[in-house]
Amino acid sequence: MEFRKLSWLVALLAPGLWLGAVPLRAQDSLEELVEQSQEEEAELEQLPGSQGLGVEDEPFSGRVRLPTGEDVERLRISQDRQIDPDTYIIGPGDVLQLYIWGEFDLPYQLQVTPEGDVVIPTVEAFRVSDHTLTEVKQLILDAARAKYPGVDITVTLVSMRFFTVYVTGAVLREGSFIVQPTTRISDLIERAGGYLDDLRGGTIEEDVGGKTVRRVRRFHNRPASRRSIQLIHSDGSMENVDLDMFLATGYIDFNPYVRMGDVVHISFREQEFYIYGATNREGKQEFRPGDTIDDLVTLANGLRSDAPLEKVEVWRFRENTEETEIIILGDNTIPEKQFTYDDIRDFPLVPKDMIFLRAISHWQQMPTVWVSGEVRNRGRYRITQGVTRLRDVIAEAGGLTEDASLIGAKLVRTKQRIVVDSELQRLKQLQKVTGLADMTPEDRAYLKTKGREERGRAAVDFERLYLEDDETQNLLLEGGDVVFIPTARHTISISGQLRKPGLVDFEEGRRVNYYLEKAGGYSYGANKGGARLIRARSGMRERLKGDLIVEAGDEIWVPEKEYRNWWAFFQGTMRTVAETLTLVVLIRSF
Repeated sequence: MEFRKLSWLVALLAPGLWLGAVPLRAQDSLEELVEQSQEEEAELEQLPGSQGLGVEDEPFSGRVRLPTGEDVERLRISQDRQIDPDTYIIGPGDVLQLYIWGEFDLPYQLQVTPEGDVVIPTVEAFRVSDHTLTEVKQLILDAARAKYPGVDITVTLVSMRFFTVYVTGAVLREGSFIVQPTTRISDLIERAGGYLDDLRGGTIEEDVGGKTVRRVRRFHNRPASRRSIQLIHSDGSMENVDLDMFLATGYIDFNPYVRMGDVVHISFREQEFYIYGATNREGKQEFRPGDTIDDLVTLANGLRSDAPLEKVEVWRFRENTEETEIIILGDNTIPEKQFTYDDIRDFPLVPKDMIFLRAISHWQQMPTVWVSGEVRNRGRYRITQGVTRLRDVIAEAGGLTEDASLIGAKLVRTKQRIVVDSELQRLKQLQKVTGLADMTPEDRAYLKTKGREERGRAAVDFERLYLEDDETQNLLLEGGDVVFIPTARHTISISGQLRKPGLVDFEEGRRVNYYLEKAGGYSYGANKGGARLIRARSGMRERLKGDLIVEAGDEIWVPEKEYRNWWAFFQGTMRTVAETLTLVVLIRSF
């Protein structure tokens, strides 16, 4: 009874409980312990603009009109690092500031013209387009120092230009986009709406005859290539961009900046290969010519570190056939084929290769069990699989306290709680749809029995184990097990239709009639035939009989008789009889 109440109470308070943060009490909910043990055991084991950006009519006046407004702000790409002057290429639209420090400070803002020139008032014009920022700074400094000797001069880049690039291929929105020099390939693809295969469906609104019509679109697209993106420069040169490798490694070189006039073309994926086993992400990956084992492992987010490799296989189609061959790259179970990962990392792969990385199973596992309740040192304990038994771990926890109850003690195997009972699930769904009426007696009995069953509870008798030294009850423990020793209870709970329901002091050897008498006997309306004795040791319900011996912690429950309105029943019966007789008379009259 105590355990049932505690389970109900903890279920209400569960969102506010954290067993790992406060000491466990002897009467903590077993359900909460089981859930915590399972968790801990598992741990151990933007849109483009529509027009260009202009400048004032006087580009050489030292005043520059920079882009402003909400639309332009949406075009800006945040910098992911400071600009490297040795690699930043100056182009039309960039704004430089020249500051001459002397008796009179002279600030100038210099904008690169559409022709690629910059004009310094009172000095001269320079062709700066397609030169690095470092080169342009030095060019301006040399000219300004020649004009203004003996003063300090600084040159800085104060605003980056906007320019146009193009995106084609397997993206949602192909076309031209206005970007900045700090825009990378991934930023541009995002601005183009993303890859086509990322879009599974959606809705669009169209204006039809002056009315807004919403249409549903569904897409079934081939996978877009993330590893063979073509970056075509205005001079005709081309780079292959591998964004999957950028995401897998974080190396920014795989995600370059775009330049003015670039065309980014995203094709569809053409070839794939596969990896399974001791990697962090199993499955298929896009293949590129020249890929090796190490490339594939990198794309799969690396090798798992929980176990060493034992065997590596490559399954490969023979050329122009349906036949496959198995290539054993290494097998540490065979002395002549022993290997390390460095021995195989450069092995070349071909399309449709399937790689299996076999690791040692159950390597350096750390199985633990949780011991709670009336033991001297509650907590989690490490066990040796196949060696540690129930009494061993209780002894390690300091043994039982004086208040321990062997009657209600339990061993719960949490791994069994996650096993799905498909028949029980089927019957529960059937009950939701049709109720119990359409079930067979066998199905109803199965549903009722399984609903009361405490899943995962091991069949162990702690009294036989400790009082009789019965070693058959000293079970081997498994990782994730929960041992719960409740506090001994010295009362019997009597509830239901009794004159004085409540708690009654337990007395050894007393029978049901004694406790019924203590509770004042049955009250009016008691359903004696439905009365039950609920056993603390098992939770099973027994039909209440006066000569049953009651054990500590047991509960006596007496339900109320089902009320029946006999007058209404009589009226209904008479009405039915009258209607039947009337029908008989009418039939005979014809």
